[in-house]
Amino acid sequence: MTAFGHNQAALHARFADHTTHIFARLGFSQAGYLETVIGDGPDLTYLLRWNELDERQQAWDRFHADPEWREVRRKTTETHGLLVARTHSSILRPLPFSAQP
Repeated sequence: MTAFGHNQAALHARFADHTTHIFARLGFSQAGYLETVIGDGPDLTYLLRWNELDERQQAWDRFHADPEWREVRRKTTETHGLLVARTHSSILRPLPFSAQP
């Protein structure tokens, strides 16, 4: 996701203080949270593991409907304005020669 540059710290704080915990509670399995250092940005990229596409869709549906998430998003947006300029999703499959997690 691309952050509004002036709100990058607020986005990182929202992930660290809230989103990662909500993800864990809702069954998201994270492989990492990363920021772009060289290249287009400011971006925050997170990698999530899914066993099946249906599992992914159900988890995202729960997340978007979650009352805690809705309140966190409302409060942080009220305080800082919009934090995210653009989101982008990709589904990746490891190749046979890739290191296995």
